[in-house]
Amino acid sequence: MSGATAEGLFGGSDPTSALARGVDWAATPLGPVAGWPGELRAAIRTVLPSRVPMALWWGPELVQLYNDAFAPFLGDKHPDAMGRPAAESWSDVWEQVGPRAAGVLAGRGATFDDDLLLFMNRHGYREETYWRFSHSPVAAAGGRVLGVFVATTDTTRRVLTERRLRTVRGLGSIRAVRAAGDAGAVVGTCRAAVAELGREPRDIPFALAYLADADRPGRPPRVRHAASHGVPRPPEGALHEAVLRAAATGAAETVTGLRAELAPVFRPGAAGDGTDDGTVPDAAVALPLAAGGRTFGVLVLGVSPCRALDAEYRLFFEVAAERVAVTVADALAYQSERRRAESLAELDEARTRFFQNISHEFRTPLTLLLGPLRAALDDPGPPERREALSAAYRAALRLRRLVDTFLEVARADAARLRAEPEPTDLAALTADCAGMFRSAAQRAGLRLVVDAPPLSAPVPVDREMWSKILLNLLSNAVKYTREGTVTVRLRERGDRVELTVADTGAGIPADELPHVFDRFHRIAGTAGRSREGSGIGLSLVADLARALGGEVTAASAVGEGSAFTVRIPRGAATGAARPLESVAGTAEPFAAEALRWTAADPVPARPADPDAPCVLLVEDDPDMRAYLLRLLTGEGWGVMTACDADGALAIVRAERPALVLSDVMLPGRDGLALVAELRADPELNRIPIVLLTARAGGEAAVEGLRRGADDYVTKPFFPDELLARVRVHLEAARLREALAAARERRIGNLESALDTRATIGQAVGIVMARRRCGPDEAFAELTRVSQHRNVKLRDLAGEIVRTVSGSAGTRRVRDS
Repeated sequence: MSGATAEGLFGGSDPTSALARGVDWAATPLGPVAGWPGELRAAIRTVLPSRVPMALWWGPELVQLYNDAFAPFLGDKHPDAMGRPAAESWSDVWEQVGPRAAGVLAGRGATFDDDLLLFMNRHGYREETYWRFSHSPVAAAGGRVLGVFVATTDTTRRVLTERRLRTVRGLGSIRAVRAAGDAGAVVGTCRAAVAELGREPRDIPFALAYLADADRPGRPPRVRHAASHGVPRPPEGALHEAVLRAAATGAAETVTGLRAELAPVFRPGAAGDGTDDGTVPDAAVALPLAAGGRTFGVLVLGVSPCRALDAEYRLFFEVAAERVAVTVADALAYQSERRRAESLAELDEARTRFFQNISHEFRTPLTLLLGPLRAALDDPGPPERREALSAAYRAALRLRRLVDTFLEVARADAARLRAEPEPTDLAALTADCAGMFRSAAQRAGLRLVVDAPPLSAPVPVDREMWSKILLNLLSNAVKYTREGTVTVRLRERGDRVELTVADTGAGIPADELPHVFDRFHRIAGTAGRSREGSGIGLSLVADLARALGGEVTAASAVGEGSAFTVRIPRGAATGAARPLESVAGTAEPFAAEALRWTAADPVPARPADPDAPCVLLVEDDPDMRAYLLRLLTGEGWGVMTACDADGALAIVRAERPALVLSDVMLPGRDGLALVAELRADPELNRIPIVLLTARAGGEAAVEGLRRGADDYVTKPFFPDELLARVRVHLEAARLREALAAARERRIGNLESALDTRATIGQAVGIVMARRRCGPDEAFAELTRVSQHRNVKLRDLAGEIVRTVSGSAGTRRVRDS
């Protein structure tokens, strides 16, 4: 027959068939072609003509035959691989491939691998490749496996493309770093970009970013190293020269022969699967970072030692460099804007004058508010009216305190804080100011200790400044101390007088201590009685202490408390101390605010209608909490209250309110954190959330809605508007829940119908098989039997299916 010769068996016109015809098969373990079994000849006739890459490994030695489509996969191992044992041709990956082939040959069935990573040496270097492999048995009539049929696809290109696209997308998500200082912004951006590039060490084993000094017309540019990955210390040899050329010409530079230069500094990244062997790269590409016709840096990307630098690899490098250039250009634009802002520093004096003027202007309407409110409070009236007037009066006092504080800040900014010292009994003044907080401390369950023994002589001091220092420190102590003691201590220390206000409160983190006296600085996440504050109280204390010729320091430990110490010169007073005037006018706003923080929480309101919705109100300000409670209960809704995010979460998990109405600024975690946690909980994420905030502007609303809030209401608000929004969200939530329940019922009905249909279909199939009839006749027979037995068709079908599934079912079905 024609198949008994190589010419007849390998009759194709392709080069690989011609190669097979020329092989001395008698010298191989397969022996002369004429003696080959029919199974082998049949398999060859299947493999060789196919245009799909295929190979055949035959016999115990797994002698390899393959078609023309398979030959490119072998690289420079072709043509010698034809007729050789597969273990020789695939020796570099036989540790992975061999056990699979051995398992098939041993009769354990076929194997399949998708995107199998193999490091092959087929083009003169260790190459990273990915494969889709299928090893299938070729068996004799008796079932004995004679050979292995190999169908494969090289998926390397797809895997690399997807991986490189992930890197490019990651670079596109980087934003320019907004750091203090010009260098910090640009260098921080470079570091973020290089860190993103380092996520795929197989594509980019190392990366370096350099910034170029462009302000050198007519001279070679200078470059400075900004960021690196994989090489902690940038090399200074050929790679550095390539960087200089790329910065000067604006063109990419490829440099090879770097292995010896990089070996001392290269630190391989982790690919994550243990296949990296730490091979030092030998090549890199220096790509200019440019925008608007200006080169402002150079990006160096290392070439993987396991991939050739082909056109696709170069294109990936170029796209990555373009993305990095865009991000660094954004940082440079930010730097330019920052410089522009600094050029406007002369407006600072105008700002100071504005604060001074506006603070004075506020005093007139505040006077017109406080006077009538005080007079109205002195007249008897209904308790509800007096409570509303008291809240308004306390709010006006707080506003007056803020106005006074801003005026003092404006004076300090303009260096116009002028102390007017006079001989003062400092111990008596200190005790008088501290006594204004005794009621608030008692209501809060705190122990107020005033340790201010008489001093040896009067001290020349500005009494109002000293009072404001002490009142600010006491106010903070009561605010951030939940339980324990607040201590005021006055002592003489040599030529100085030392005032210490200590507490057993929340404490201040060590990294925040250097900033506590900075203007507008606030410590995020500190648990206190209120989140209120402008961040200028302690900075004003420092300004006033300096105006008195002294200083203030702070010591603290988280969870143990804080101690603020003010030291001023004792000086020499001329004359006796004149009698003290009452400090009530200065202290009243501070004391009233402290009393607000320590007010008893309102009793949660339960609705008269048990079906009425219940709202959870989260607000740390007692007056605002009481006001909102009155508004919400007036609509017939039930109201539960919490003053912080943790308390609110506990109530939500226990009570499942219909809606959460929360302030954004809360002690500890804020309202946005509360929204995020509720939205992350699958059991709670459908509860509508309305946020209240004093922050104005579209950005604040967008941030709240982006976190998952349903609505965002800015203070001050009209009560009717707030109630309308709450009502709309309650109705929408009720409708959503009703629709969800209806949908679940429909899904249940549909699933039941599908199950019934499947069961009847199985029963029809059984009847068709037993009666040897068509589907229509089988269905008619089932219908007839169900009517005869007076049972539903669904129940009859289920009985047939269950019976056939059991033992001796065939006979019973035939009988029925």
